[in-house]
Amino acid sequence: MLSGLPPKLSAEHAREVADHSRVLKVTPETLTIGIPRSRLQLWLDDGRILALSTTLSCVSDKTCELAVVPLSNEPLAPGQALSSFIASPSNEPALRLAASVVRHPGQHASPLLLYGTAGCGKTHLLRALARDLEHSGEVLQIGANAFSLELASAIRTRTLTTFRARIHGLAALLVDDLEALEGRDASQSELARALEAMRATRAQVVVTARHPAAQLEQIQPALKQALLTGASLKLHPTEWETQVAIVLERVARWGAEPHLDVASEIVSKLGGNLKRLDTLLTELMLQPPCRQNMTDASFVRRTLAQGPRRAAPISPEVVLSQVTRHFNLRISDLRARIRTPRVTTPRQIAMYLLRQHCNLSYPEIGQRLRRHHTTALYAFRKLEQQRHQNASLHATLDLLEKELLERLKAAG
Repeated sequence: MLSGLPPKLSAEHAREVADHSRVLKVTPETLTIGIPRSRLQLWLDDGRILALSTTLSCVSDKTCELAVVPLSNEPLAPGQALSSFIASPSNEPALRLAASVVRHPGQHASPLLLYGTAGCGKTHLLRALARDLEHSGEVLQIGANAFSLELASAIRTRTLTTFRARIHGLAALLVDDLEALEGRDASQSELARALEAMRATRAQVVVTARHPAAQLEQIQPALKQALLTGASLKLHPTEWETQVAIVLERVARWGAEPHLDVASEIVSKLGGNLKRLDTLLTELMLQPPCRQNMTDASFVRRTLAQGPRRAAPISPEVVLSQVTRHFNLRISDLRARIRTPRVTTPRQIAMYLLRQHCNLSYPEIGQRLRRHHTTALYAFRKLEQQRHQNASLHATLDLLEKELLERLKAAG
């Protein structure tokens, strides 16, 4: 995504984004990044967060959304501390136990299994624990799927001994979403081995799951037994009042002061499941009128009903027109079964520009130029690689992009 920021941003601005942002979480649907609050307003005003959002939409074929989490401290931390964790009254026991774990890691509640339905705050509590356990030594917070993939990499590279030494030597291991290991016997065995080794060193282990250990039917007996030897605690779904309080706190991080009615509207929009809260707030805050009207419930209601507003991309017709005029061709030439360099090179350049500036997916590009989507993918990757190696290609792309941006400005 960062490599796709130019020419949307200057080299200096793109470098600052890379230096002062940090990935907090990745799922197939959402990329969550942390940005220092001190830089947030500037990046909103000069378009850097919008550039991140539109670039992510482009490189993920519009399947992944951007969620921004404003962070108050630098260097960026991977999560928020327990002191900022808002627990519902029903989850106060979980928060007290978490605080006890931080004060006495590995002594009374290890392994600790936090379980509950989606949206009850398991992952947020896990991140807070990871942050506050840093005082005890090296801490690893990892999703169960990522744990499994790292194991697969260690098996392939014949570095299993190194992998085990690293995991077993941790002061704290926090694994999110245990059910992701269902059907992955080697990963389950390896995690069971890690829990046993870390119990001997009095290290702290925390695992999250949707069900208590006894009900994890697809989990091997050894891993289930290791979990049963520790403590477990159920997290309950957050009540409506707590959800509103969480929304108020998250909006305040953006430097805005929402009305209670606004927070209620946002909770209603999310249907009580706050997993998309950061994504939704990012969409709202990308719109300057909304940032200035977070006290107006009717305005926010209308904005939420309209859905996210994106910067208008350059139209595909303008791109194709600009490319064909530059190379003295017709659009029908780009779509024809002509394989001479006189046509194939402009066709690949058109595919590259359609991908870079029109937010089109590869299948959409292929359809416009009557090619398979893999041809568009190949063209984009080829030009992305050669752009900084081939001076002539670099100059051509720079000129075309400059002309496209000028046409876009002229059109308003």
